[in-house]
Amino acid sequence: MSASWIMLLSKFLFFAVAFCTVHAVDAPTGNVDVESPHVSTGFSQSTRHLPKDSSLTSSRHDAFGYHSIKYDTAFLYVVNNVPDNIAVWGQSKECYKCKLIKLAEVSGNTTKLLYLDTWWELTLALTHSNLPVYNSSSICCKLLTKHFGENSNYSLFVNENKSATDNSDVCVYSKNREPDNANIPIYVAIGVYALIAVVYGILNFAYTNGVFNSVFNWCVTERVVNSDLGSPPSRQPVTNNASFSKDPTKPRRLKSLDTFRGISIVVMIFVNHGGGGYWFFKHARWNGLTVADLVFPWFVFIMGTSMSLSFSSMVRHNVSRWAIVKKIIRRTIILFGLGIMLDGKTDLSTFRVPGVLQRFAISYLVVASLHLTSAKPKIEDYRISNKYHLMFRDLVDYWHEWLVVIGLMVVYVCLVFFLPVPGCPTGYLGPGGPLVMHQPGNVENCTGGATGYIDRWILGEKHLYSHPTCMKVYHTTLNYDPEGILGSIPSIFITFLGLQAGKILLLHQYHGSRIKRLLIWTLITGGPALLLCEVSQEEGWIPISKNLWSLSFVLAMAGTSFLLLTFCYIMVDMKQWWSGVPFFFAGMNPITLYCGHEVLMDYFPFSWDPVYGTHAELLAMSLLCASIWSALAYYMYRINFFVKI
Repeated sequence: MSASWIMLLSKFLFFAVAFCTVHAVDAPTGNVDVESPHVSTGFSQSTRHLPKDSSLTSSRHDAFGYHSIKYDTAFLYVVNNVPDNIAVWGQSKECYKCKLIKLAEVSGNTTKLLYLDTWWELTLALTHSNLPVYNSSSICCKLLTKHFGENSNYSLFVNENKSATDNSDVCVYSKNREPDNANIPIYVAIGVYALIAVVYGILNFAYTNGVFNSVFNWCVTERVVNSDLGSPPSRQPVTNNASFSKDPTKPRRLKSLDTFRGISIVVMIFVNHGGGGYWFFKHARWNGLTVADLVFPWFVFIMGTSMSLSFSSMVRHNVSRWAIVKKIIRRTIILFGLGIMLDGKTDLSTFRVPGVLQRFAISYLVVASLHLTSAKPKIEDYRISNKYHLMFRDLVDYWHEWLVVIGLMVVYVCLVFFLPVPGCPTGYLGPGGPLVMHQPGNVENCTGGATGYIDRWILGEKHLYSHPTCMKVYHTTLNYDPEGILGSIPSIFITFLGLQAGKILLLHQYHGSRIKRLLIWTLITGGPALLLCEVSQEEGWIPISKNLWSLSFVLAMAGTSFLLLTFCYIMVDMKQWWSGVPFFFAGMNPITLYCGHEVLMDYFPFSWDPVYGTHAELLAMSLLCASIWSALAYYMYRINFFVKI
């Protein structure tokens, strides 16, 4: 049995189990009434799950408008037992220092069902409908702060207060149904992939050790002839040791780099496909860190690492500087052009200029041009007499590069914190919008502070991303691009830190020396990141924000990149406990997988119109998409098909 059949068998096993979980997990059942006259007897027992019928389409959203009510939704029945109309106000914890927004009105002596988001902790308040919710005196019930659970069912009774000294109403809160575990589909998926890994490991071990051939030879009739006439001399076994190559002078490829790159691209495909609808597989609304926020900086970092090794190889093979310059320019143009084409718009008046691949192109152009001035072949240790130079040559020999990059970061920090922005507080780092309560001043039109202002000034607001992640939560109205102009400087910085990792791998030949330096850089970058954000989401001097590519975000991502690279290096190249499968194959063709999934994402079998719209189905769809592209990457590897730019 060949390795390709082993991979196909493993993929088929996953597809079968994944589709079975769609029908077995996370399917809503039961009945509810949206709004009806109040019936006082037995109300708390009359509400269960959402109905599984055609009336609940994916276009219906929770009360905050965050997502479809088919998942991550709790059901709150507001029972108004007073004759006056009441208004329900609310806000989520994700909306930092925001005003309460009006969710619904409930008529006197009626009941209304509210679909509430379960992503974050919510704060609810009730007032009489003719009173705004400005202060505690206008609130007729005590504020309710709670993190609701998925498919949980609650009742909030508003009763008239009979006390002569207190005019406020009496609110009684009760839970009718315990929440479901929304993470069950994730546990099922982990189990499925763990089973695939075990099956693949067993089959691969049997294949590489000749177990299948032995069993086959034992079964054929030739063994009878061999027992009488003797077996012919066996051929020399073919070794799979990667250290044996046709060219003994050619350095062995570091598989850990391709594995790291493959992890980044596979996770990127998964989260771009929706990540099963889970909030931690989506980008943070403004500040904070999720899985989706990791992959782009990881990819930029590993681009810098690969750059160091490729430039050293070209210089070692006497490739002219002019030829390298032409390669840098060609690759920059191709990356930028692909990014423009993948945007897919034809209306030049609203054409988006920035983008993911455009950010790659700019980062590559600057760092590659800078490194070209000092790139050199590997320096043998015996040529360096000074032990301190030998120890720190990955820094000493490239000191002018550090001056340029640090200078760029100083310019970036000065622009972010000291550039006057008309109508906005200087140094503002928030999302802005009408909901944010900021003292002093109004920040409604201050999305992104100086970062957004520079993009709108140079590119024009119509040429920026029109649906920023902060729009739903903060109700912002300005276009804002997380891949804008000013944010390119931190992207250049993390690319340069990846280049530094490549220099460590290039100039230090011993495993221990490489690992020690990579871990030291993990602390050098990760420590200040924790200090700047004070290990919190919103508080701290500089919060972690992927939307801004803030200094704390870039340092945190560099720290995780150094750490993940160290892990891959130990597991794949040093100890060889892991071959890097299946991510290694994806890392060999990253640009093909990225462009392919961007173009074909909305087509079957990569996606389909959800039948149930639950986490289980959405997660199966996202995992299926990532798995298909991983299988295609393996096929391209087998036929020796690699796209290089």
